Amino acid sequence: MIDILMATYNGEKFLEEQIRSLLDQTYQEWNLIIRDDESNDKILNVIEKYNILYPDKIRRLIDHKGQLGPTLSFAALLDYSKADYVMFCDQDDVWLPDKISITLNKMKELEKKNPDLPLLVFTDLSTTDDSLHITSPSFMKSQKFFPEIIHNPTKLLALNIVTGCTVMINKLSRDFILPIPSSNIGHDQWMAVNLAHYGKLEFIPHPTVLYRQHGNNSVGSNRIGSMYFLKKMIRPGRQLKIYRDLIIHLKFKVNIFSFVYYKLSFTLKRLGIRLQNSK
Repeated sequence: MIDILMATYNGEKFLEEQIRSLLDQTYQEWNLIIRDDESNDKILNVIEKYNILYPDKIRRLIDHKGQLGPTLSFAALLDYSKADYVMFCDQDDVWLPDKISITLNKMKELEKKNPDLPLLVFTDLSTTDDSLHITSPSFMKSQKFFPEIIHNPTKLLALNIVTGCTVMINKLSRDFILPIPSSNIGHDQWMAVNLAHYGKLEFIPHPTVLYRQHGNNSVGSNRIGSMYFLKKMIRPGRQLKIYRDLIIHLKFKVNIFSFVYYKLSFTLKRLGIRLQNSK
């Protein structure tokens, strides 16, 4: 069985479309567990509606922990789940019909080769506008990401290419992910860095999600160019908090010089500038 974990917050507008895309999946052995982070729109009415319609598949986690933010809300869901496999779901996207089956098949292939390791499988996405018109068929290409870095935790620390809403993990992964120590970091990067160190990651170069961009995304797609990096340099505070919290809470040591080198190298490469003798 697969648990699909969804952290919601003021997502009433798009939630029904996302839930319907889950119900339309070709693979149906799943449960959807939703934790709402104290929304002030009418999203709880939508959640209750589908819980009544599909009581054996869709339920709400009520833990009285208050407003946690997306990272710690996903952590609470993961701590609650006991399934063999877990997927993470955003409230405003649409899953393509074969998303679960494609990801699960790859996970089982990976488990045969690595039966005792924590594993993570993730896919590409197609970016869309708020009406689901595709603006970029490949998020990986539009963001100028490099799938070959997934086996190196320091490189993933410098550049997170793993998008949480495409991820599936196996049961062994929980002990290497929980607890997630800070709301500043993204749950997807925390998972990716830790599992690259302790286990294995696998990328499927096939979009399985319509990644909706509507102006209120917690994390979204950005046009990669000089202005994107200039804005980060002008306001570096948030990024520095993320890296600080990631590095100080990891249970393995990170070579800071390698991290800084990779950060600079990836930034220049994404701008079309290459360092000589790049690693």
